[in-house]
Amino acid sequence: DDDGNGRHLSATTAFNRPGGRFGLSAGSGTGTLPAWLSGPTKAPAARMEQNDLTVFGQKNIGREGFVSIAGTYAKARLVPLADASPAIADRWDSKSLSVGGGYGPFSANVVGRVVEVPGQPDGKWEGLGLGLTWRTPWSGQLTVGAENVVTRGKNPFSPGNGTADEGTVPYVRDEQGL
Repeated sequence: DDDGNGRHLSATTAFNRPGGRFGLSAGSGTGTLPAWLSGPTKAPAARMEQNDLTVFGQKNIGREGFVSIAGTYAKARLVPLADASPAIADRWDSKSLSVGGGYGPFSANVVGRVVEVPGQPDGKWEGLGLGLTWRTPWSGQLTVGAENVVTRGKNPFSPGNGTADEGTVPYVRDEQGL
């Protein structure tokens, strides 16, 4: 299927109890690398396949407080490799760990990410992000945060192939329930 759209299929099972919840999610999908990552050639955008596994848990504290933890492990590879720039890795593993907590409509989380490229000597990148969220009274969520607050290693997906420090990337995310 060469329609250019990515697809991701996942299945989740979760156990909810009055004191918290625990769950597991597994997924598989395909997608297209962005043009800036595929390289200067005029070949079609490189396609990728990804498989991921996520484990998550939350413990309620009182009526309004909670602490949470989630971890994801993903393996990805390019298919076919001939469509990609030679500077791009053909496969990579990523791991993330999120630890958070909240009280009432406010919460905070810290997310650590590690991307490893097998077979490359400097093929490991680590990053840490922070976020603060407010659940609005009108069924929405407003999050203010920053990615790459602390980093180590060369990012294999930066436009300059990790040759320069990318710095912190602030963001604001607004989600609305319908």
